[in-house]
Amino acid sequence: MAFAVSRSTALAPEVAWSAVTDLAEHTRDVPFTDVQVPAGGLVLGAEVIAWTRLGPLAVADRMLVTVLDPGRRLRLVKVGRLLRGWADITVRTDPERPDGALVDWTEELWLPGLRGPTRRLGDRLGPIVFGRVVDAVLARAADDDQDAVRPTRSGSTP
Repeated sequence: MAFAVSRSTALAPEVAWSAVTDLAEHTRDVPFTDVQVPAGGLVLGAEVIAWTRLGPLAVADRMLVTVLDPGRRLRLVKVGRLLRGWADITVRTDPERPDGALVDWTEELWLPGLRGPTRRLGDRLGPIVFGRVVDAVLARAADDDQDAVRPTRSGSTP
């Protein structure tokens, strides 16, 4: 089983894609976690590492980019010693809002040797944690998008 987070947004699909695949930006929304994307960006085979730290303890969530269809789909496979699983992020045009987008984040995660119980726990907590992440990155993108199209009033006085 896997959990899924789906959101409809007024953002254009390319803007939504940029927001949800800016994985380093997720650092702002996942407590105690710093996401490191390689200098070459998201390319097939790239390793993304999400470091979660609590005091002196640190856990690396190592993920490989295994599918990349820019603007449409990103699949990350967890290959670390402690965390396993995958995440699939897709963005497409919203049929009910042609200028908008549908964002789907589907993920499965588990601890090796404890797949059943940890997968069930991940399925319960995942929508809460990743729902907040998706909501936050889309909200920031919407704010940025509004700033980009907001007309300025040059030459006028208050």
